[in-house]
Amino acid sequence: MALAPLPPLVEELRFVKGEDEIVLLAEACAITDRAFDAVLPRLRPGLTERQVAVALERQMVDFGAEGIAFESIVASGPNGAVPHHRPGDRALQPGDLVTMDFGARYAGYHADMTRTVAIGEPAGWQRDVYDLVRAAQQAAVDAAVPDTDVSRVDAAARDLIAAAGHGADFTHGLGHGVGLEIHEAPLMGYGRTGKLMDRVPITAEPGVYLAGRGGVRIEDTLVVRANGPELLTKTTKDLLVL
Repeated sequence: MALAPLPPLVEELRFVKGEDEIVLLAEACAITDRAFDAVLPRLRPGLTERQVAVALERQMVDFGAEGIAFESIVASGPNGAVPHHRPGDRALQPGDLVTMDFGARYAGYHADMTRTVAIGEPAGWQRDVYDLVRAAQQAAVDAAVPDTDVSRVDAAARDLIAAAGHGADFTHGLGHGVGLEIHEAPLMGYGRTGKLMDRVPITAEPGVYLAGRGGVRIEDTLVVRANGPELLTKTTKDLLVL
């Protein structure tokens, strides 16, 4: 008997979620939103990245999460140019952009949200990059409809960023499926294959990363629907100046 590779049958079975699963995922996202709202007023110069990450994670548990969906990312100032920066002892400083990527786990389902805020009045280049990423993220969300190639959803954001001269500064895929695992099918990026379907939860998380200066990423968890994408993370995407 010869062994043969098995197609991703389990992954395909989990691709589309039931409405009961979406309810649980929505609650994980609601906890994530509430944690951000609770921690936001505490952000100030002198607080370290690690302290911010711990505050977010503790707040999610206090609001009913069974745990965190993944190790939280808090990247301030020049650290924001590293998409998967691990929070450290760098203190927040006036003039920083601070990127926070985090999520709650509720009843086994994982939320994923990223917001970037400004500590003090942002410089012109910071506003420009933020506005670009926000527009790109909205373009991707709008493109996330059934029967659309995942590569086209990625391109909706990537092409806009490239047209602004920052194509080389968007260094990862647009997003991924989410559910009982934080990273599930479909993976959405340049060259990825497959189509979206109704009731598929995904993330849309474009970013621009400028070495030595900082970066911006904006991310939502959403559900693909026949009548238009349903955002599960609802925190404002306006640039918050603290």
